[in-house]
Amino acid sequence: MKSRFALAFALAHKDWRLFWADRRAAALCFVVPVLLAAAFGAIFHKPASAGGPKLPLLVVVEDGGAFARLAANDLLASPRCDAREVSRAEANELVANKRAVAVVLPVGFDKLKDWEPGAGGSRPEVVLLHHPSASAERQWAEGVVTDSVMRRTAREAFGAKESEVAPPFRVSAEAVSAHPGAFDSYTHSFCGMTLQYLLFWGMESGLLLLRERQRPVWLRARASAVPLGCVVCGKALATAAVAVLQVLVTFAVGYFAFGVKVHGSFAGFVLLACAACALAAATGLLVAALGGTEARARNVSILFILGACMLGGLWVPAFLLPDWARSVQDALPTAWAMRGLEAVTWQRGGFWSAVPGALAVGGFAAALLALAAVRLKLAERAARNGGST
Repeated sequence: MKSRFALAFALAHKDWRLFWADRRAAALCFVVPVLLAAAFGAIFHKPASAGGPKLPLLVVVEDGGAFARLAANDLLASPRCDAREVSRAEANELVANKRAVAVVLPVGFDKLKDWEPGAGGSRPEVVLLHHPSASAERQWAEGVVTDSVMRRTAREAFGAKESEVAPPFRVSAEAVSAHPGAFDSYTHSFCGMTLQYLLFWGMESGLLLLRERQRPVWLRARASAVPLGCVVCGKALATAAVAVLQVLVTFAVGYFAFGVKVHGSFAGFVLLACAACALAAATGLLVAALGGTEARARNVSILFILGACMLGGLWVPAFLLPDWARSVQDALPTAWAMRGLEAVTWQRGGFWSAVPGALAVGGFAAALLALAAVRLKLAERAARNGGST
């Protein structure tokens, strides 16, 4: 038994040295996830500001009346908007390029100054121009325009003062969450990109083993007294060792450069990291066991890994995903790993908050490893009997 362990470690050491043989490729294995994590973090990072975000708004005035002019001035001065007045043609161009939302005060808008509650007849129309993908911004603009125009209408129609048209209530916003920490985009992106590239590293390790299985060196190794279990364990250990180093490097850069911290249980973080590294090793072995040709294995693996990362909430926070995507997350190890890592980082969770995710990821890793071992054993048996692998 002891000699088998020594043999597995020797094979793992061989793969470890092969990994470092190409220094540039090894460096990219650590640089790429850091760069992607930084990019995703910067995209979703929203720095806190006293005034809050403002809506980019274009104001088009086609009615030459005094009331339309006053309403336009109110919109231009609104503290909730970054507004400017443009022509209709310029508004169409900017909206088409998704630069802003435009509000058009068309001819006939000035009739609104004579509005009375309960009055019938046709009502003046305000036109909102928005990009098809900017429905949220359109709704925001609709609320701002409705509030501003109704205030102006009340002042003009009834001679009311600004204080008299203010809402009879105050709005007080309070953030309520089951987690004491505040969401941090850089922490989310470093967790997500680390998990994604652990799986990609597992895929690359599996492709290397698949390549070895198709070469004479594999046949010579299998013709010797090296048990298949030692080969599998050695490959898994080498893959997991590189994965552990990848976690350390990525989160170290995140800590020093972007303030990514484990605010919760560090032991829980280590447990989740080990489970994720085991999942990467099991993924690699499964790729080698089921891959067939290298090109086919690469394409299919990329498809499954990217799909699991996207639906698992590794790219964007899970609450931004549609309902159907969130409903399948319990079947994805990436989602469990992401929940656990977020629990012990920005959510400031304790050790037990990491246990469900670690157990789920470890269970997936064990299942994939068992499937890969069975498939490799059957392939070896078929090869010895003269069949195809």
